Amino acid sequence: MNTINRQPRIGAHLPIGKGLKHTADEAVARGLEALQIFVRNPRGRGARTFTEEEIDYFKATVLAHNIDPVVVHIPYICNPAAAKDDLYEFARQVVKEDLQRCSLIGANYLVLHPGSYTTSTLEQGIARIARLLNDVLDNYAGKVTVCLETMAGQGTEIGRDFNELNTILQQINNQERIGVCLDTCHVFAAGYDVSSEEGIARVLEEIDRTFGRDTIKLIHSNDSQKELGSRRDRHAHIGDGFIGLSGFKHIISNKFFNTLPFILETPFEEIDRDIVTLKKLR
Repeated sequence: MNTINRQPRIGAHLPIGKGLKHTADEAVARGLEALQIFVRNPRGRGARTFTEEEIDYFKATVLAHNIDPVVVHIPYICNPAAAKDDLYEFARQVVKEDLQRCSLIGANYLVLHPGSYTTSTLEQGIARIARLLNDVLDNYAGKVTVCLETMAGQGTEIGRDFNELNTILQQINNQERIGVCLDTCHVFAAGYDVSSEEGIARVLEEIDRTFGRDTIKLIHSNDSQKELGSRRDRHAHIGDGFIGLSGFKHIISNKFFNTLPFILETPFEEIDRDIVTLKKLR
């Protein structure tokens, strides 16, 4: 059981292909202090059906082992900025359904990529994201917080610039149920240097100038295979990328960042190495 609350809490994204009971047991076996999962096919339209028994087991296990928070990630094909009506409606339905599924399994946060504006404009894409979130959150009575993720900026992706996220966030009616997930690989690829103490200070100044650091609820802790400002989303194991071990030491020891849960999304085959690395760095 995780009885000591070390800061920051270290977690990882685990698969649910073998069911929630197996995922809960795996989180305990890997020594996770926080957990992220999908509740549907991340690259398809299918959603898993959970039995009452496995939901009860999952909730009891994460509670008994102090695994907190539990985070659900929206599937990658969900595009809340979609220009096509059918894709936009699909995104709306997925966010609505996954919020309810979060409540069902006792999750705290639902992480969402803002999406890509594709054949429209940035301004139109931002407006669609805000409208979708208001449509869903204005009718949501639960306690799960939707977190918009910072993005690398590939193609027409929205969320590379903190100002873009801030423009969306300012339009959300239910401010209690909206936040930000900061991905270290993504912000580095977007041009925000989190590899040094000085760079982190500048990034926090920019955050304070835009959406504010209190809006950030969790950290996706990933090194970057690509250089600063590449606008390429390529996760690397901690210490194997351009942020480097020294960069993560600065991130994890920062007095603000170390109050937030760190969720690893590095290549799964060697994720245990990254769990150990982050625990040693804190």
